[in-house]
Amino acid sequence: MILLFSENFAFSTIQFVLGAILIIAAVIAFIAAFSKQRKQVQFAYHEMHALAMLVYGISILVFCNTVEAMISFTEFLFIFYALSEIIFCNWLFNLGQKVLYRVIFVRLIIGLAAGASTVVIASFSMFKLEAFSLLFILVGINVLLYVPVMKGSGLEEIQDDGL
Repeated sequence: MILLFSENFAFSTIQFVLGAILIIAAVIAFIAAFSKQRKQVQFAYHEMHALAMLVYGISILVFCNTVEAMISFTEFLFIFYALSEIIFCNWLFNLGQKVLYRVIFVRLIIGLAAGASTVVIASFSMFKLEAFSLLFILVGINVLLYVPVMKGSGLEEIQDDGL
């Protein structure tokens, strides 16, 4: 939401608020991901996303001195997100365990849509930060819709083979 209404704010304000919120969100995501005693696929996946959020938040605070740099880092984050969604779906198929195929299908579509949207926004949009903020909102809605699946254990736990 910050990026969506950012046109009236100084860049340094956007940079600090966005970076700080992402770092706080990453810490909360790590706490949630590590809260389970036994590893589950979805929690291992969220550890990876928490790490990406942490790196993105720190990068926004430390390395982004211009709006263009922030846009570049945001584009990279969404390409990572798209690829990780697709890899996650592949990972679930290769486990040989019971999975909810509708969850995999939705995640695959969201990954493909995030990747395609990132390319379109990067190539054609005059309002890149605002467009990326809408993409952040859609990804956030996806996470909120996925919470019941995580709580309901729609995916089986990973067997620890010492790998």
